[in-house]
Amino acid sequence: MTERARLDYPERFRGLFTEVRAEYVPLLEDARDELSTLSIPGELRPFFDYVVRDNPQPSFMLLPLLFLFTAEQSGGISAAHRRYLPVMMLGMEIVAICDDTVDRTPSRSGRPTFPARFGEGSSTPFTAALMAMVAERARRVDARILEVTMRFFVDLFANELWERHHLYPGPELFDRWLGHRYRQSEEGASFALNTALLLNDRAPLSTDATAAFGRVFQDVDDVVSLLEERDAQGENDDVTMGMVTRPLLDALAARPALLEELLELWTVSRALGLASIADQARERERLGATIAARAHPILASIVELGVPKVVERVLQDCRACVEASPPSLRRVTRRMTSTFADRLRRCGTRELLSEDQIAAAFDDLEGAQW
Repeated sequence: MTERARLDYPERFRGLFTEVRAEYVPLLEDARDELSTLSIPGELRPFFDYVVRDNPQPSFMLLPLLFLFTAEQSGGISAAHRRYLPVMMLGMEIVAICDDTVDRTPSRSGRPTFPARFGEGSSTPFTAALMAMVAERARRVDARILEVTMRFFVDLFANELWERHHLYPGPELFDRWLGHRYRQSEEGASFALNTALLLNDRAPLSTDATAAFGRVFQDVDDVVSLLEERDAQGENDDVTMGMVTRPLLDALAARPALLEELLELWTVSRALGLASIADQARERERLGATIAARAHPILASIVELGVPKVVERVLQDCRACVEASPPSLRRVTRRMTSTFADRLRRCGTRELLSEDQIAAAFDDLEGAQW
Protein backbone atom coordinates (compact mmCIF):
# COMPACT_ATOMS: atom_id res chain seq x y z
CA MET A 1 0.00 0.00 0.00
CA THR A 2 1.35 3.44 -0.93
CA GLU A 3 2.09 6.08 1.68
CA ARG A 4 -0.79 8.44 2.37
CA ALA A 5 -0.55 11.88 0.74
CA ARG A 6 0.61 14.69 2.99
CA LEU A 7 -2.16 16.95 4.28
CA ASP A 8 -2.59 20.21 2.38
CA TYR A 9 -4.12 22.52 5.01
CA PRO A 10 -6.26 25.43 3.70
CA GLU A 11 -4.12 28.58 3.47
CA ARG A 12 -6.36 31.21 1.91
CA PHE A 13 -8.90 31.16 4.72
CA ARG A 14 -7.12 32.59 7.74
CA GLY A 15 -8.71 33.96 10.91
CA LEU A 16 -9.71 31.13 13.22
CA PHE A 17 -8.36 28.50 10.78
CA THR A 18 -4.86 29.91 11.23
CA GLU A 19 -5.25 30.10 15.00
CA VAL A 20 -6.36 26.48 15.45
CA ARG A 21 -4.03 24.89 12.94
CA ALA A 22 -1.47 23.52 15.42
CA GLU A 23 -4.22 22.02 17.57
CA TYR A 24 -6.46 20.62 14.84
CA VAL A 25 -3.98 19.20 12.31
CA PRO A 26 -3.13 16.23 14.59
CA LEU A 27 -6.85 15.50 14.91
CA LEU A 28 -7.29 15.65 11.14
CA GLU A 29 -4.29 13.39 10.63
CA ASP A 30 -5.64 10.88 13.15
CA ALA A 31 -8.96 10.88 11.30
CA ARG A 32 -7.22 10.37 7.94
CA ASP A 33 -5.17 7.52 9.42
CA GLU A 34 -8.35 5.86 10.63
CA LEU A 35 -10.02 6.21 7.25
CA SER A 36 -6.95 4.97 5.41
CA THR A 37 -6.85 1.76 7.39
CA LEU A 38 -10.55 0.86 7.18
CA SER A 39 -11.26 -2.71 6.21
CA ILE A 40 -13.04 -2.54 2.86
CA PRO A 41 -13.62 -4.93 -0.05
CA GLY A 42 -10.64 -5.17 -2.40
CA GLU A 43 -12.84 -4.08 -5.31
CA LEU A 44 -13.30 -0.69 -3.60
CA ARG A 45 -9.65 -0.17 -2.73
CA PRO A 46 -8.36 1.72 -5.83
CA PHE A 47 -11.35 4.07 -5.77
CA PHE A 48 -11.20 4.58 -2.01
CA ASP A 49 -7.47 5.23 -2.04
CA TYR A 50 -7.87 7.86 -4.73
CA VAL A 51 -10.42 9.72 -2.63
CA VAL A 52 -8.88 9.23 0.83
CA ARG A 53 -5.25 8.13 0.83
CA ASP A 54 -4.02 9.96 -2.26
CA ASN A 55 -5.98 13.19 -1.74
CA PRO A 56 -3.79 15.87 -0.10
CA GLN A 57 -6.77 18.08 0.76
CA PRO A 58 -9.90 16.36 2.08
CA SER A 59 -12.98 17.78 0.38
CA PHE A 60 -14.86 20.62 2.07
CA MET A 61 -12.30 20.54 4.90
CA LEU A 62 -13.59 23.85 6.27
CA LEU A 63 -16.71 22.10 7.58
CA PRO A 64 -14.83 19.56 9.74
CA LEU A 65 -12.72 22.45 11.02
CA LEU A 66 -15.86 24.39 11.94
CA PHE A 67 -17.16 21.23 13.63
CA LEU A 68 -14.03 21.03 15.79
CA PHE A 69 -14.08 24.76 16.62
CA THR A 70 -17.75 24.66 17.64
CA ALA A 71 -17.11 21.58 19.77
CA GLU A 72 -14.15 23.20 21.48
CA GLN A 73 -16.05 26.40 22.20
CA SER A 74 -19.23 24.71 23.45
CA GLY A 75 -17.81 22.37 26.05
CA GLY A 76 -14.69 20.84 24.59
CA ILE A 77 -13.70 18.31 21.93
CA SER A 78 -14.82 15.02 23.43
CA ALA A 79 -14.00 11.42 22.56
CA ALA A 80 -17.30 11.32 20.65
CA HIS A 81 -16.23 14.30 18.53
CA ARG A 82 -12.96 12.54 17.75
CA ARG A 83 -14.78 9.36 16.74
CA TYR A 84 -17.20 11.29 14.56
CA LEU A 85 -14.58 13.40 12.79
CA PRO A 86 -13.51 10.70 10.28
CA VAL A 87 -17.18 9.89 9.64
CA MET A 88 -17.87 13.55 8.83
CA MET A 89 -14.80 13.74 6.59
CA LEU A 90 -15.92 10.67 4.67
CA GLY A 91 -19.36 12.22 4.34
CA MET A 92 -17.78 15.32 2.80
CA GLU A 93 -16.17 13.11 0.16
CA ILE A 94 -19.62 11.81 -0.73
CA VAL A 95 -20.82 15.37 -1.15
CA ALA A 96 -17.82 16.28 -3.30
CA ILE A 97 -18.25 13.29 -5.62
CA CYS A 98 -21.96 13.98 -6.05
CA ASP A 99 -21.29 17.71 -6.64
CA ASP A 100 -18.60 17.00 -9.20
CA THR A 101 -20.73 14.42 -11.01
CA VAL A 102 -23.82 16.62 -11.13
CA ASP A 103 -21.81 19.72 -12.13
CA ARG A 104 -19.55 17.71 -14.46
CA THR A 105 -16.47 19.26 -12.84
CA PRO A 106 -13.17 18.06 -14.31
CA SER A 107 -10.84 19.24 -11.53
CA ARG A 108 -10.96 19.96 -7.79
CA SER A 109 -8.01 21.25 -5.72
CA GLY A 110 -5.64 20.73 -8.62
CA ARG A 111 -6.41 17.08 -9.35
CA PRO A 112 -8.99 15.26 -11.50
CA THR A 113 -12.31 14.77 -9.76
CA PHE A 114 -13.60 11.27 -9.07
CA PRO A 115 -15.97 11.23 -12.09
CA ALA A 116 -13.23 12.67 -14.32
CA ARG A 117 -10.80 9.98 -13.18
CA PHE A 118 -13.12 6.97 -13.15
CA GLY A 119 -16.12 8.04 -15.22
CA GLU A 120 -19.52 9.29 -14.14
CA GLY A 121 -20.91 5.75 -14.15
CA SER A 122 -18.64 4.89 -11.22
CA SER A 123 -19.99 7.65 -8.97
CA THR A 124 -23.29 6.00 -8.07
CA PRO A 125 -22.03 2.63 -6.80
CA PHE A 126 -19.04 4.18 -5.08
CA THR A 127 -20.99 6.88 -3.21
CA ALA A 128 -23.60 4.26 -2.26
CA ALA A 129 -20.82 2.18 -0.68
CA LEU A 130 -19.44 5.23 1.14
CA MET A 131 -22.91 6.15 2.36
CA ALA A 132 -23.33 2.72 3.92
CA MET A 133 -19.93 3.08 5.61
CA VAL A 134 -20.88 6.51 6.97
CA ALA A 135 -24.21 5.25 8.32
CA GLU A 136 -22.61 2.26 10.03
CA ARG A 137 -19.89 4.31 11.70
CA ALA A 138 -22.21 7.21 12.66
CA ARG A 139 -24.46 4.72 14.48
CA ARG A 140 -21.47 3.53 16.50
CA VAL A 141 -20.78 7.09 17.67
CA ASP A 142 -24.32 8.07 18.70
CA ALA A 143 -27.77 7.08 17.44
CA ARG A 144 -28.75 10.75 17.41
CA ILE A 145 -25.83 11.51 15.09
CA LEU A 146 -26.93 8.82 12.64
CA GLU A 147 -30.35 10.47 12.35
CA VAL A 148 -28.86 13.96 11.83
CA THR A 149 -26.32 12.69 9.31
CA MET A 150 -28.87 10.85 7.16
CA ARG A 151 -31.27 13.80 7.25
CA PHE A 152 -28.43 16.04 6.07
CA PHE A 153 -27.83 13.86 3.02
CA VAL A 154 -31.53 13.63 2.16
CA ASP A 155 -32.09 17.39 2.36
CA LEU A 156 -28.84 18.32 0.62
CA PHE A 157 -29.26 15.96 -2.30
CA ALA A 158 -32.94 16.81 -2.73
CA ASN A 159 -31.92 20.42 -3.39
CA GLU A 160 -29.04 19.34 -5.59
CA LEU A 161 -31.33 17.12 -7.66
CA TRP A 162 -33.74 20.03 -8.17
CA GLU A 163 -30.85 22.22 -9.24
CA ARG A 164 -29.60 19.61 -11.73
CA HIS A 165 -32.99 19.49 -13.45
CA HIS A 166 -33.42 23.26 -13.61
CA LEU A 167 -30.15 24.39 -15.17
CA TYR A 168 -30.41 27.35 -17.59
CA PRO A 169 -33.68 28.50 -15.97
CA GLY A 170 -36.03 31.16 -17.22
CA PRO A 171 -36.11 34.46 -15.30
CA GLU A 172 -39.26 33.37 -13.46
CA LEU A 173 -37.18 30.75 -11.63
CA PHE A 174 -34.18 32.90 -10.73
CA ASP A 175 -35.19 33.67 -7.14
CA ARG A 176 -36.29 30.10 -6.49
CA TRP A 177 -33.03 28.84 -7.98
CA LEU A 178 -30.98 30.99 -5.63
CA GLY A 179 -33.05 29.74 -2.70
CA HIS A 180 -32.13 26.14 -3.50
CA ARG A 181 -28.48 27.12 -3.86
CA TYR A 182 -28.48 28.80 -0.46
CA ARG A 183 -30.25 25.89 1.18
CA GLN A 184 -27.44 23.54 0.20
CA SER A 185 -24.93 25.79 1.98
CA GLU A 186 -27.29 26.15 4.93
CA GLU A 187 -27.52 22.37 5.22
CA GLY A 188 -23.72 22.14 5.28
CA ALA A 189 -23.39 24.83 7.95
CA SER A 190 -26.13 23.33 10.10
CA PHE A 191 -24.59 19.87 9.79
CA ALA A 192 -21.13 20.97 10.88
CA LEU A 193 -22.17 23.24 13.74
CA ASN A 194 -25.15 21.41 15.16
CA THR A 195 -23.56 17.96 15.23
CA ALA A 196 -20.76 19.47 17.32
CA LEU A 197 -23.32 21.01 19.68
CA LEU A 198 -25.35 17.81 19.85
CA LEU A 199 -22.36 15.76 20.99
CA ASN A 200 -21.88 18.30 23.80
CA ASP A 201 -25.59 18.01 24.66
CA ARG A 202 -26.15 21.63 23.64
CA ALA A 203 -29.19 22.97 21.83
CA PRO A 204 -28.79 23.49 18.07
CA LEU A 205 -28.40 26.90 16.51
CA SER A 206 -31.60 28.36 15.12
CA THR A 207 -32.41 28.02 11.44
CA ASP A 208 -32.08 31.81 11.19
CA ALA A 209 -28.46 31.58 12.35
CA THR A 210 -27.49 28.67 10.10
CA ALA A 211 -29.33 30.17 7.11
CA ALA A 212 -27.40 33.44 7.49
CA PHE A 213 -24.13 31.55 7.86
CA GLY A 214 -24.98 29.45 4.80
CA ARG A 215 -25.51 32.62 2.76
CA VAL A 216 -22.14 33.97 3.91
CA PHE A 217 -20.49 30.68 3.01
CA GLN A 218 -22.07 30.58 -0.47
CA ASP A 219 -21.69 34.25 -1.36
CA VAL A 220 -18.02 34.34 -0.39
CA ASP A 221 -17.40 31.23 -2.47
CA ASP A 222 -19.20 32.72 -5.48
CA VAL A 223 -17.25 35.99 -5.29
CA VAL A 224 -13.95 34.15 -4.93
CA SER A 225 -14.82 31.96 -7.92
CA LEU A 226 -15.44 35.04 -10.05
CA LEU A 227 -12.37 37.03 -9.08
CA GLU A 228 -9.89 34.17 -8.89
CA GLU A 229 -11.13 32.64 -12.17
CA ARG A 230 -11.38 29.06 -10.98
CA ASP A 231 -12.47 28.01 -14.45
CA ALA A 232 -8.85 28.56 -15.51
CA GLN A 233 -7.87 25.98 -12.86
CA GLY A 234 -10.13 23.29 -14.29
CA GLU A 235 -13.34 24.13 -12.43
CA ASN A 236 -16.48 25.15 -14.28
CA ASP A 237 -17.82 28.70 -14.43
CA ASP A 238 -21.24 28.78 -12.75
CA VAL A 239 -22.79 31.33 -15.08
CA THR A 240 -21.71 29.52 -18.24
CA MET A 241 -22.99 26.25 -16.78
CA GLY A 242 -26.48 27.68 -16.34
CA MET A 243 -26.51 28.33 -12.59
CA VAL A 244 -27.89 31.30 -10.68
CA THR A 245 -25.80 33.15 -8.10
CA ARG A 246 -26.36 36.22 -5.94
CA PRO A 247 -23.72 38.29 -7.80
CA LEU A 248 -25.51 37.50 -11.07
CA LEU A 249 -28.93 38.56 -9.75
CA ASP A 250 -27.56 41.77 -8.25
CA ALA A 251 -25.92 42.61 -11.57
CA LEU A 252 -29.18 41.94 -13.43
CA ALA A 253 -31.05 44.20 -11.00
CA ALA A 254 -28.57 47.01 -11.65
CA ARG A 255 -28.49 46.48 -15.42
CA PRO A 256 -31.67 44.78 -16.71
CA ALA A 257 -30.41 44.75 -20.31
CA LEU A 258 -27.85 42.18 -19.17
CA LEU A 259 -30.59 39.54 -19.16
CA GLU A 260 -30.74 39.42 -22.96
CA GLU A 261 -26.98 38.91 -23.13
CA LEU A 262 -27.21 36.15 -20.53
CA LEU A 263 -29.93 34.27 -22.39
CA GLU A 264 -27.96 34.55 -25.61
CA LEU A 265 -24.92 33.10 -23.86
CA TRP A 266 -27.00 30.24 -22.53
CA THR A 267 -28.31 29.32 -25.97
CA VAL A 268 -24.72 28.45 -26.86
CA SER A 269 -23.26 27.30 -23.53
CA ARG A 270 -26.12 24.86 -22.85
CA ALA A 271 -24.40 22.31 -25.09
CA LEU A 272 -21.28 22.54 -22.91
CA GLY A 273 -23.14 22.65 -19.62
CA LEU A 274 -25.14 19.51 -20.32
CA ALA A 275 -22.24 17.52 -21.81
CA SER A 276 -20.66 14.68 -19.89
CA ILE A 277 -17.19 15.21 -18.47
CA ALA A 278 -15.81 12.97 -21.20
CA ASP A 279 -17.44 15.13 -23.90
CA GLN A 280 -16.56 18.50 -22.41
CA ALA A 281 -13.14 18.75 -24.05
CA ARG A 282 -14.73 18.30 -27.47
CA GLU A 283 -17.44 20.86 -26.72
CA ARG A 284 -14.90 23.34 -25.38
CA GLU A 285 -12.87 23.03 -28.54
CA ARG A 286 -15.97 23.51 -30.66
CA LEU A 287 -17.66 26.29 -28.69
CA GLY A 288 -14.97 27.72 -26.41
CA ALA A 289 -14.19 30.86 -28.41
CA THR A 290 -17.85 31.74 -28.93
CA ILE A 291 -18.72 31.15 -25.28
CA ALA A 292 -15.73 33.16 -24.07
CA ALA A 293 -16.64 36.11 -26.28
CA ARG A 294 -20.21 36.18 -24.99
CA ALA A 295 -19.37 35.41 -21.37
CA HIS A 296 -16.57 37.95 -20.91
CA PRO A 297 -18.72 41.14 -20.88
CA ILE A 298 -21.34 39.44 -18.69
CA LEU A 299 -18.76 38.33 -16.12
CA ALA A 300 -17.20 41.81 -16.20
CA SER A 301 -20.62 43.33 -15.44
CA ILE A 302 -21.17 40.88 -12.59
CA VAL A 303 -17.82 41.86 -11.08
CA GLU A 304 -18.56 45.57 -11.53
CA LEU A 305 -22.21 45.63 -10.45
CA GLY A 306 -22.91 42.45 -8.52
CA VAL A 307 -19.84 41.88 -6.40
CA PRO A 308 -20.00 45.18 -4.43
CA LYS A 309 -23.64 44.47 -3.51
CA VAL A 310 -22.79 40.93 -2.43
CA VAL A 311 -19.96 42.19 -0.23
CA GLU A 312 -22.50 44.39 1.58
CA ARG A 313 -24.82 41.40 1.95
CA VAL A 314 -22.04 39.28 3.40
CA LEU A 315 -21.49 41.80 6.20
CA GLN A 316 -25.23 42.01 6.84
CA ASP A 317 -25.51 38.23 7.03
CA CYS A 318 -22.50 37.98 9.33
CA ARG A 319 -24.33 40.22 11.78
CA ALA A 320 -27.64 38.39 11.23
CA CYS A 321 -26.00 35.06 12.06
CA VAL A 322 -24.58 36.39 15.32
CA GLU A 323 -27.84 38.16 16.24
CA ALA A 324 -29.74 34.88 15.79
CA SER A 325 -27.25 32.95 17.97
CA PRO A 326 -27.74 32.44 21.72
CA PRO A 327 -25.61 34.81 23.84
CA SER A 328 -23.32 31.97 24.89
CA LEU A 329 -22.36 31.28 21.27
CA ARG A 330 -22.25 34.80 19.84
CA ARG A 331 -18.48 35.07 20.13
CA VAL A 332 -18.19 31.72 18.36
CA THR A 333 -20.43 32.66 15.44
CA ARG A 334 -18.78 36.07 15.18
CA ARG A 335 -15.37 34.40 14.89
CA MET A 336 -16.60 32.00 12.23
CA THR A 337 -18.49 34.49 10.08
CA SER A 338 -15.71 37.11 10.25
CA THR A 339 -13.21 34.48 9.11
CA PHE A 340 -15.28 33.92 5.97
CA ALA A 341 -15.72 37.66 5.40
CA ASP A 342 -11.97 38.04 5.86
CA ARG A 343 -11.45 35.80 2.81
CA LEU A 344 -12.66 38.73 0.72
CA ARG A 345 -9.63 40.71 1.85
CA ARG A 346 -7.49 38.38 -0.29
CA CYS A 347 -9.58 37.80 -3.38
CA GLY A 348 -7.33 37.61 -6.40
CA THR A 349 -5.53 40.94 -6.55
CA ARG A 350 -8.32 42.81 -4.75
CA GLU A 351 -9.17 43.65 -1.19
CA LEU A 352 -12.93 43.93 -1.14
CA LEU A 353 -13.18 44.55 2.59
CA SER A 354 -11.04 46.02 5.34
CA GLU A 355 -10.58 44.61 8.81
CA ASP A 356 -12.30 47.70 10.20
CA GLN A 357 -15.36 47.13 7.99
CA ILE A 358 -15.69 43.58 9.22
CA ALA A 359 -15.40 44.66 12.84
CA ALA A 360 -17.96 47.44 12.29
CA ALA A 361 -20.55 44.85 11.18
CA PHE A 362 -20.77 43.72 14.80
CA ASP A 363 -20.80 47.15 16.47
CA ASP A 364 -23.08 47.37 19.52
CA LEU A 365 -24.06 43.70 19.21
CA GLU A 366 -24.35 42.41 22.75
CA GLY A 367 -22.33 39.30 23.53
CA ALA A 368 -20.31 39.42 20.31
CA GLN A 369 -17.25 41.23 21.64
CA TRP A 370 -13.89 39.51 21.61
